[in-house]
Amino acid sequence: MNSTARSLSITAIAVTFLVLMVLGGPFYYLAALIISGVFVGLDLFAGHDVEDPEVKIPMQMNMQLYSVLPMMVIFTVFYAWYISAGDPFHLGAFMKAATGLDMQAARARMTLPEFIVGAYALGTIWAGFGTVVGHELTHRTWSQPAMIVGRWLLALTGDASFAIEHVYGHHMNLGTPKDPATAYRGENVYHFIVRSTIGQIKGAWHIEAGRMKRQGHGVFSWRNRMFSGWLMTLAYAGIFYAASGLRGAAIYFAIMAFGKCYLEAVNFIEHYGIVRVPNEPVEPRHSWNCNHRVSSWLLFNLTRHSHHHAMGDKPYWELRSYPDAPMMPFGYLTMIYLSLIPPLFRKIANPKVLDWDRRFASPSEYRLIEEANRNSNDPDFTGSRAHLAGNLAAAD
Repeated sequence: MNSTARSLSITAIAVTFLVLMVLGGPFYYLAALIISGVFVGLDLFAGHDVEDPEVKIPMQMNMQLYSVLPMMVIFTVFYAWYISAGDPFHLGAFMKAATGLDMQAARARMTLPEFIVGAYALGTIWAGFGTVVGHELTHRTWSQPAMIVGRWLLALTGDASFAIEHVYGHHMNLGTPKDPATAYRGENVYHFIVRSTIGQIKGAWHIEAGRMKRQGHGVFSWRNRMFSGWLMTLAYAGIFYAASGLRGAAIYFAIMAFGKCYLEAVNFIEHYGIVRVPNEPVEPRHSWNCNHRVSSWLLFNLTRHSHHHAMGDKPYWELRSYPDAPMMPFGYLTMIYLSLIPPLFRKIANPKVLDWDRRFASPSEYRLIEEANRNSNDPDFTGSRAHLAGNLAAAD
């Protein structure tokens, strides 16, 4: 699939989800099935994509990125309307007059499971499109429009501060104890989600406090991007509040937290178990790469993570496959769900980490590996010291 066809197909998928979210009711089941069944199934069997095509029309790729925000807002407004009791925003009347779709009748037939599945689909779409594109755009620190749109997308899942900590913290500190977004050996995703979330908020606050001080402003200045990010999230909550009051706002925050968990699950798998000596260069070997076709296609090449960390400001269509980098056994879409079952994830991922120790670690990292293994409390790692004995002796 060439770059133009790939770009158009992702837009077509987004529009398909938009239609399903507008129709509501049983169509939410179809959206959830496509997200969790069809795409993951395809990811398992569609093979790898190691082609590095040249994009001749970057504007087309950028237009696709910027179109995501209005679609996410439409998703949000329609779901907020469906969980309401009346006709907020006069949306039902407008749709009936414009299209003949009787949304109020459709809502009256909706069941509680449909509402729940709709919330799952919405949170997953926020994460799969909003967060991924938000991540892409907020790396363009030279472009104010990109930063604004990217932060509004990240704010859907309460994470506008990600644009601060991720760009100015994670990309410098990954693989070291200073990075809350690097998963420890033996850590499970549920512990990681809490630790990483708290750590990244603290990190972003520290970075912004330093920026405010350098600019001669107090930390509680309106220029502090932490506050503007929280206000963005409150604006989305306001849509739900306008539709259904406090009940609607509570539902928004629940979906927001669910979508945030997706982001952290991706963080979890991207650097699980990898170590790096602080202040030494970040190299492609310090990230788990992935060239599975469907994951790369749907996640805007986020899977080409080794190149992304080698050159963080590269637009997604210029990321190369790096087939010699450390590789995940499955695509991102599959690994996210596998991470939710810690024993299964460890069975699959821990041997890959031990292989990383043998094949990719530098001599200066051997002692860090030993320390990480001891601290893991995981027999896969605590019992692995012997194979490093020769390396440790060489390091001495």
